[in-house]
Amino acid sequence: MSGKRFIAVRNETCLKCNFCHQYIDCALSRAGCIGCGDCIKGCPQGAIHLEPRREPGSKIHFILDEKPCAVMGPISVRNALLELGPTRNNDPPSSNENIQILCDTGGCWSCGVLIDDRIAPSCITPLEEGMQIVTDPVAIHRVEPRRIVTLMRPAPHYHPSIFTHGCNYHCDLCHNWNLTFSNTGHALNPGETTARLNLNLEEDHWVGISGGEPTLNRKWLLETVRAIRQAAPDIRIQLDTNASLLLPEYIDELVKSGITDISPDLKATRLETFMKVCGLNSEKRAQRYLETSWQAVRYLNATYSNQVFMAVSVPCHPRTHSMAELEETAQTIASINPGIPVTLIEYQPAFRLRDWPFVSPKAMEQVRKIFEAAGLHKIIIQGGQDIPRAVDPMNLALSSENF
Repeated sequence: MSGKRFIAVRNETCLKCNFCHQYIDCALSRAGCIGCGDCIKGCPQGAIHLEPRREPGSKIHFILDEKPCAVMGPISVRNALLELGPTRNNDPPSSNENIQILCDTGGCWSCGVLIDDRIAPSCITPLEEGMQIVTDPVAIHRVEPRRIVTLMRPAPHYHPSIFTHGCNYHCDLCHNWNLTFSNTGHALNPGETTARLNLNLEEDHWVGISGGEPTLNRKWLLETVRAIRQAAPDIRIQLDTNASLLLPEYIDELVKSGITDISPDLKATRLETFMKVCGLNSEKRAQRYLETSWQAVRYLNATYSNQVFMAVSVPCHPRTHSMAELEETAQTIASINPGIPVTLIEYQPAFRLRDWPFVSPKAMEQVRKIFEAAGLHKIIIQGGQDIPRAVDPMNLALSSENF
């Protein structure tokens, strides 16, 4: 942070879809714009940006890890912590270095800190006079984790599902953008999440956890899986994930907690394609995410093939992936295990690329043949009417799936 204060500004391309009013828990009405930028990532038109404030703010005094601090406002708690830095007042590195910044929309709560003894997402919480803020990881770990979720029931989901808000990617073709980038849902702890699923042990045999990206808030996910497993000992629990954070030790914890099915979404093999598809600007971070996702598939296959059912998903569109790269993807999967089930997912017009064409059934069949030629023999095409249409920005009022 440079010490500058920012304000969100809309340009003339704004659709007035009201996403930033109805789907974002904005501090505007409580403290004015704090320049957190949480409204930017989910704007379907890309019509919002941050500009430096012209008017001076006032100094805000607060207590951070038992020490008095002050910064100029208005500002979010997270940005205040980043501005103070790890060596504020010549102290040794502070635990505020451990605050994770992952979704940037306030959905995942991975950046949670204790504010006046309650857990809160630091990224969208306005810093206020007299706040008592604790960033000590040990103290935070004692508190029940929370996350914004939307609970879903069939149909079209076929089984009870937990949709986790927040994602570390920023895909212009995000199909579930209206939920992924919103933060006005229910912030539930694992026990509340499981209770509100209201599982019927005679009829519910499967629970899905998807998003967004479920793996962002590690403590919440692990405890939620354990809570579901305790409530329904025989139920299958599936995790849909981009696998960008699934290091081996995380996978071990998930399996130990009770996950039975994992479906990694493999966006690309080439870094340039991966960055374009996922909306990532940092080459270093993108490289780490890309390598981790593929390594997760290798690790799951080598370590848990007899314990966890894994089916990988591969998105397809002529404007995102060349046939040559899809062939590389198919060959790489086959080299790991030709028996891995593969779901070819048709990228449909959505979010910021609503004017893109749909993929023809003929094109998807061509992709299937490429994967079969690589030696893969368990292939499903998910496209056409099998995929519910993404929500149009002008129809947001009709998009709720809470039950």
